Amino acid sequence: MIEFAGTFKATIDDKGRIVLPSTFKKEMGEFALKPLVLGMSLHKECLDIHPNKYWQERVVAFKSTLDPFDENDDALLQYFYQNFVKVTMASNGRINIPAAYLKYANLEKGVEFIGMGESIRLQAAKESGAREMTRAEFREKLKQKRNNSKEGK
Repeated sequence: MIEFAGTFKATIDDKGRIVLPSTFKKEMGEFALKPLVLGMSLHKECLDIHPNKYWQERVVAFKSTLDPFDENDDALLQYFYQNFVKVTMASNGRINIPAAYLKYANLEKGVEFIGMGESIRLQAAKESGAREMTRAEFREKLKQKRNNSKEGK
């Protein structure tokens, strides 16, 4: 099972190419030879990279909730498919990122790869020390989440 973790800095070249950190490439194992799915995140202006196998599981789960004869579901399906693309990774770990995806995530030179379990987040590099959440905030949110899950049992 894949378990991407950690944060790694990298640089995108002028042609929109970036090299996946060797730690992540190694973690992919056999999936490194297969297409990767590059998706525009629904939550932030960043990209999420998924090994195709795990992405396909998401696609099946999503499509199982839709009625193909419903106009709203058709619009959801269209939006869903408009926001990801399949890419291949070269043997050295290099990925070509389409220009529209670079623009969506505001990716220019410095970027960060962040392990997210079964996927990898790719976002513009933050200034040194800048975090989205402090440790204290994380502890509090985790505590709330745990308490909510205990109450639901």
